[in-house]
Amino acid sequence: MAKQQSTDMMNLAQEMMTIQRDYMLSTLQAMSPGKSDSAGLNGMLEQEIETTRDAVEKTLSLEEKAIDELRKGTREIPGVNGVVDMMSEVSRGALQMRGQLWRTWFDQMRSAQQTTPTSASKS
Repeated sequence: MAKQQSTDMMNLAQEMMTIQRDYMLSTLQAMSPGKSDSAGLNGMLEQEIETTRDAVEKTLSLEEKAIDELRKGTREIPGVNGVVDMMSEVSRGALQMRGQLWRTWFDQMRSAQQTTPTSASKS
């Protein structure tokens, strides 16, 4: 069981590194000269917000999996089930709150973008 849990945690760590790599590559691609010229600053900002939103959603999901894995791994330890259950629920609640805060921020950014006039409409 310990070997399986170790493998599961390694897989989670690898998934986290993949999310980070994909995020960085997407950010670099959005800032490349050809992309930013054709889409303009607003287009680049919009792409960055969506890239970040995707990375945040994947990270939150992965963190929830990590809580589940840690919870499974401690079931074999006598006397800690109640504490682990309580801490898992607290962690899950905090994770949900962070997710809601991120989603609210993304929604506000999208709303602000929609109400900001573009350079073409200013002319």
